[in-house]
Amino acid sequence: MAEVSNSEPVQTEEKYEDDDYDVFDIMLNPGGDEGSSFRTRNDPSAPYQRTNVTERKGALDIRCTCLDVIHGLVSPDADEFATLIVLNFRFDSRKTARRILAVNITLQFAPEKAGDPEPEVFQIAPYDNMVMVQTTQTEGKTTMAGVSLGAPPLVGVELGAELGWERSVTRETTDATRVIGSIDLLGRTYGNADSASWSLIENSTTKTGVPSTMRTAILLKRQDEKPFRCDFKIEAKVDAKSSMERSFQKMFGGRPKDDPLLFDPQLPPTNKLQMYDLTALGSVDLGSLAGITFQTVLDSAVKHI
Repeated sequence: MAEVSNSEPVQTEEKYEDDDYDVFDIMLNPGGDEGSSFRTRNDPSAPYQRTNVTERKGALDIRCTCLDVIHGLVSPDADEFATLIVLNFRFDSRKTARRILAVNITLQFAPEKAGDPEPEVFQIAPYDNMVMVQTTQTEGKTTMAGVSLGAPPLVGVELGAELGWERSVTRETTDATRVIGSIDLLGRTYGNADSASWSLIENSTTKTGVPSTMRTAILLKRQDEKPFRCDFKIEAKVDAKSSMERSFQKMFGGRPKDDPLLFDPQLPPTNKLQMYDLTALGSVDLGSLAGITFQTVLDSAVKHI
């Protein structure tokens, strides 16, 4: 694959195979285009580390917010720079029977200036293949075979009998919502990993959509203190009704693509979630920062007067 530059978007290889549903993308756009004022842009006066990464609103909402960005060292005794990034993704349905069936998220890191050292994706959370909200159901199938024995009609009466057998097969099937996190090499075919990706896939039995919230944590290793960028892509697979609406919108022009995220290691830590040891970011428990929420229930919603 081609190496990432300021004019090339993130590259992905996986495609959805099911043609019954629409797949739409939320991608960055490094260059200008018509209607660019409607996309999520970097502030010209403060272009680095914007909080609102992307936002798409409608019957289905998709948005990403940057919660924390911490620049420092991997460890006190290591001569390696590090950056910790915490992102929060939300996937909400605003209409009945609308849902997001699957989501693919890809983050690809590169130097802001071509030719500078590449950031390395060292750790992420959530990581690996996980399941949640697992369900079990019993399926049964009955097969019947037989032969009919008949007698010649006598005075308008026909006698007959059927002999045969039945075979019943019962099995239990399990299904679950799946979350997959991986560290990848996308922008080139050599060197250290430059990308992080997550996939959320609904429980196809219950058809309840993907989790409403996912918080991710990424730990990068850096060779220098120069600015770098993140090219991101969010690919969503939606239900048939939402698919029709998306197709209608495309006929009259879609929303422009977002600016890439820019990071400056010289900026101070945000420390919104907690206070971090800037000299030991490699010791931070990423799992404690990350999390997945299927739905939020409001307790004590009924008041008695």
